[in-house]
Amino acid sequence: MQSTTNNAIVTKRLLIVVPIYASYRAFLKGLSAWLVDRDWEVHVATNLSGGKVESDVATLHDIAIPRGANPLMLLQAGRSLTKLIQQIQPTVVHAHFSVGMLCLALANQVIGIRRLGTFQGMRFPMTTGVTRYFFMLAECFSILRLDKSWVLTADDYDAVPRFIQQKLAIQKGYGFGCDVEHFNHARFSDSDKAQLRSELGIPSDHHVFIFIGRFTDFKGFPLAIKAFKKLREERNDVHFILLGEPDPQHPTDTSDLNSLESVSHVGWQDDPAPYFAISNTMLFPSKREGMPVCVMEALSMGMPVLAFSTRGVNELAQLSTLVVLIPPSFVDLLAEMRNRASGDMYELNDHEGVTCLRNHLSRKEYYDFMLTEIRE
Repeated sequence: MQSTTNNAIVTKRLLIVVPIYASYRAFLKGLSAWLVDRDWEVHVATNLSGGKVESDVATLHDIAIPRGANPLMLLQAGRSLTKLIQQIQPTVVHAHFSVGMLCLALANQVIGIRRLGTFQGMRFPMTTGVTRYFFMLAECFSILRLDKSWVLTADDYDAVPRFIQQKLAIQKGYGFGCDVEHFNHARFSDSDKAQLRSELGIPSDHHVFIFIGRFTDFKGFPLAIKAFKKLREERNDVHFILLGEPDPQHPTDTSDLNSLESVSHVGWQDDPAPYFAISNTMLFPSKREGMPVCVMEALSMGMPVLAFSTRGVNELAQLSTLVVLIPPSFVDLLAEMRNRASGDMYELNDHEGVTCLRNHLSRKEYYDFMLTEIRE
């Protein structure tokens, strides 16, 4: 599948392919602005349906990229990408996530245009049986079709067959990184925090746990709720803030969510930093991750994170003792939550270790890395 259309003489035009607009807005919009400031022309191909689209320095293109493994929709998305690439003639196309990379791999190659991809966590190493084989074929096909691809962890790299590793590399740094200047506890005054606690009905002496993510089984949401409900039965000086919503593709029972005592469900928030600022411990019992941005944001705030040992989280645990790895069970999660609630109230702080940690997690590291790669 190769098009004979030649690339226009443009030295700095990037097309970003990302399946979900919300992912672009959260992780890549800042990169677009940063590149535009450096005289790049940036285009974004993403699924714009169902969400509020903000003004942007990049040019947005609506492509019906499916979330699931629908072969017909994937092929249609590949054809749509082919037309878009022929139309705007980018210097380089960079696809993100497994589905985005597969859509780009299914698009026709255009002479003179480099095609790159980044897996934000490969799917096949996390699955078994026939599903594992299907995802392995799809993800290895994407690697072979693109000019260069990256994974975020050594676990994913080692899982790929050796002959395919020749077109694959481990990305420098920690995924997308995070905005360490924004996620800094020092930005929030005592009065700021007291006001938000008051709005949510949280007494100043309560230990606040926080969960951020989709309310799905593989994110550990049912386990987190179960553990908190048990802890709340034992003591009344704890509170749970939930940032997120159910996922229709991975439904879980949330029927009693709004009736739970000492639980504040605030939905998705464009800016979770104020909620981090009034919390004491993050719960992250996820079973499947790439390089979790919300954990990096919590660490940048100086917040302890209770997490299961999984891809991406393990790398962050090596970077900081604020990540507390626990066995993946209700009993162990509850036990560690009891320890946190019973101990001295942990205050977010800016000690030397956190300052050093921010240097590693800074999104600027990711921006510099990507600029080097797309300029080649």
